[in-house]
Amino acid sequence: MRITDLIAAARDGKGVSREELRLFTSRVAAGEIPDYQVAAWLMAAYIKGLSRDGTLALTLAMRDSGTVIEWDEGPPLADKHSTGGVGDKISLILAPLAACCGLRVPMISGRSLGHTGGTLDKLGSIPGMDVSLPLFRFIELVTENGVAMSGQTDDLAPADRKLYALRDSTSTVTSIPLICASILSKKLAENTDVLVFDVKTGKGAFMEDETAAGELADQLTGIAREAGVKAAAMITSMDHPLGMKVGNALEVQESLDVLRGSGPEDVRYLSVSLAARMLRLAMPDSYDEAGAERYCLQRLEDGSAFRKFVVMVESQGGDLGAFETLPPAPVIMEVRASRSGLWSGMNAYVVGEAVRELGGGRYCVEQGIRPDVGWEQLTAVGADVSAGDILGLVHAASEDDALTASRRIESSSCWDEPGQPLVRGAV
Repeated sequence: MRITDLIAAARDGKGVSREELRLFTSRVAAGEIPDYQVAAWLMAAYIKGLSRDGTLALTLAMRDSGTVIEWDEGPPLADKHSTGGVGDKISLILAPLAACCGLRVPMISGRSLGHTGGTLDKLGSIPGMDVSLPLFRFIELVTENGVAMSGQTDDLAPADRKLYALRDSTSTVTSIPLICASILSKKLAENTDVLVFDVKTGKGAFMEDETAAGELADQLTGIAREAGVKAAAMITSMDHPLGMKVGNALEVQESLDVLRGSGPEDVRYLSVSLAARMLRLAMPDSYDEAGAERYCLQRLEDGSAFRKFVVMVESQGGDLGAFETLPPAPVIMEVRASRSGLWSGMNAYVVGEAVRELGGGRYCVEQGIRPDVGWEQLTAVGADVSAGDILGLVHAASEDDALTASRRIESSSCWDEPGQPLVRGAV
């Protein structure tokens, strides 16, 4: 296979064989193809697109560029993927909830990306928590506890790491076929029975347009099913931050509230809905939709999910006691309403960028994360407020940082907008 022929085929919108894509991805993973030629192929694929069959072939080739986990017999295996949002801490609740409902949940998660937070960074705010488990230990913990949450290892879909880095630097990230291949290559390498996708749409989502979000959901579920995995997707709103807290330690705090039976209703609802969808796919003969939701809600409210979360954290070296006594950020500044009216919440994208600038996210891979900074909303969306009312608190490292973020966040307030449903569709 000549790489120039593959580039030319992508440029001209022509299909190539699965074997050619397999060779291409294996050579990418091995570092045998120059970056400029891989980048040329990515740009051609971005402009011309890939067919459904081509996307499936690329996904499977990327999956097979590394290890595909082999599991012993046991309960059904299930995982969930979110396309990224602001305040999206659902995985922290969903993974132990699904595990205490009888599923095995091997959750390979990521770090912050752009204005959206990362599950690994949130878990990393818990002192001692190991989110870089070797693959053998990850498998052991899922087998022993029913759940583990860790980052992608060198063993899983190594071609994806190379391709993703080049997509980021060549402005080819937003291609739906390339997004699908990237997400699914890692998820299929987990070798689960069930995959559920939370596809975000709205102001703070990568897929701001709901039609594009629907297309992505259709592609993700369709390709997963063609690869032999039961799959479903929910299209959910990301116009405003999810829950009341944004920032790594703050989101862990809110997750603990939900796991203990309280917390924001939107976070509780989405966690239960996604867990029920996983349960229905994995055990269709045991639960109808209402029954699955009732069971998941019961396991959340009786403390089972919280206890499973504690087991998971302690098994990975985390100290929840130390986390809950961590000092707050050095500066906590009030954000007040500049006008009166029906307050519809903050623009999710602006809040995400503000928290990123506070140090809660990254601008480059090497950048460290401040776990204590973020945004804490105090006023409920849909409330009638008066000028001067406190909307929330900025948690920052310095007065200057707090002042800059508070001005930016307050200016993003949305007023007199009709409420949008949290769940916008399902596939």
